[in-house]
Amino acid sequence: MIRRADAKVYAMGSVVALPALLVAPLGSLAADASGDWHYGATLYLWGAGIQGETASGAEVDVGFDTLISNLDMAFMGAFEARRDRWSFGADLVYLDVRANESGEVPVRLASGATGNVNVAAGVATTGWVFNLSGAFNLVRTERANLDLILGARYLDLELDFDLDLAAAQYAVTSGIIATQVTWDGVVGVKGRVLLDEPWYLPYYFDVGAGESDLTWQVASGLGYAFDWGDVTLLYRHIGWEFGSDSALDNIAFSGPLLGGTWRF
Repeated sequence: MIRRADAKVYAMGSVVALPALLVAPLGSLAADASGDWHYGATLYLWGAGIQGETASGAEVDVGFDTLISNLDMAFMGAFEARRDRWSFGADLVYLDVRANESGEVPVRLASGATGNVNVAAGVATTGWVFNLSGAFNLVRTERANLDLILGARYLDLELDFDLDLAAAQYAVTSGIIATQVTWDGVVGVKGRVLLDEPWYLPYYFDVGAGESDLTWQVASGLGYAFDWGDVTLLYRHIGWEFGSDSALDNIAFSGPLLGGTWRF
């Protein structure tokens, strides 16, 4: 749901979810000293919700509950190439999620009688995230590796909320549209720690700024290595803080991520 600071609005039983935002290939390849090129392609689903606030004071709280029934289109994929201590990654995410709900809500009138209010609400989330990154391996042992990351993150996000209330001869229409487009530079670390082969602990952290005042990400979880690649289950949080002249004051995405990486 999306609600203004001075009036809370509950869309009856239906919320929209943001399924994915990936800013670096978390299913990254382990460091390799052979001198050959190694590649990894990752597909994933991030069950993340949105929390934030627009510049006008409207709070954003969007859950993951009805993703499957409301998802119009999405693409989530990443690619990484590694040679010795150097690696390069690219990631592209597109999503289009829309939900509409309508019905009647009973209310008590000033006269004491009970009447019905017709409510119709629609929420739409459309977004692009594109990331390019380069990394250099700083630590490489039998049980752990750590890469230093330098990259750029692009966000193009639009939130569109419409609400119609109708009671007798009275009608109220309200809407919120918030669009945010930013480029930011980021620096961070990523890697993995071997637990009990083939289990390992992947981790990722970055922080940066640019057209936003601040952006950051942290993710970790559990991975399992196969001959053909890896399967990872992570929990991930990413957020932005924007300036006073932006449509959004802040926005954050949090939730579990399930991914598969194919190595070749």
